[in-house]
Amino acid sequence: MTATLDSPVGTQHRGAVDLRGVGKVFGRGADAVTALTDVDLRVQPGEFVVLLGASGCGKTTLLNLVAGLDRPTSGSVTVDSGRPAVMFQEPALLPWLDAGRNVELPLRLSGVGRAARRERAAQLLDLVRLSGQARKRPHALSGGMRQRVALARALAATTTNGTTSSPANGTSTDGGLLLMDEPFAALDAITRDFLQGELRRIWQATRVAVLFVTHDVREAVRLVQRVVLLSSRPGTVVREWDLGAAGADREELTEEITSRLREVISTHART
Repeated sequence: MTATLDSPVGTQHRGAVDLRGVGKVFGRGADAVTALTDVDLRVQPGEFVVLLGASGCGKTTLLNLVAGLDRPTSGSVTVDSGRPAVMFQEPALLPWLDAGRNVELPLRLSGVGRAARRERAAQLLDLVRLSGQARKRPHALSGGMRQRVALARALAATTTNGTTSSPANGTSTDGGLLLMDEPFAALDAITRDFLQGELRRIWQATRVAVLFVTHDVREAVRLVQRVVLLSSRPGTVVREWDLGAAGADREELTEEITSRLREVISTHART
């Protein structure tokens, strides 16, 4: 599913996403559960960041706070990147609309004219390598193709405000923010591997900021510039790795991150 949200206007000195001292508690009294505590995180414009951690550590909760789908109990969440879009595990395309009109939907809701939104949808479908599939309805597409339509729709949503650039032609789309909650988890291994490569290519073409949730270390290392590891619940940032640094050895980093994640999972199992 793709959700679009208006975001507050910030200063040019902020990141695309800026979390300071963020905490989240569900419930009250004896039944209260602290999901996140004292989270500090910044995602720069155009940066690709992954959130990694044990199941139940608060990764999805954090993503929901950034999306504006929930409010923090403490601290502040600032989004200064145009309109965010959220992708979940299921594409949730509208079955009565074809692929092109699914991509057009956020543009239509934003008041973009018919000709302009059809042109934009065609560009984005071409970007995700689905040109010629615009008139097909979701049931006629494979799982991987449906998720690529959902990605095109998310890009349409997050690059609507203040941009007329064309990522299909290799031009960056400044100011967008894509929030992805394990979008490939429900796909088979071959399709997942293909879409990881496609997402990397699309990010390089569009340069939207991406905050990506996964529990798969190899997926994280393959995709991103920076990996952020959350502790066991209550989740807080315990370590970051800069994979874009000069001379970074991704195989070595994969082993190191896996080792630290196992430590976190072991801690989680003992609590």
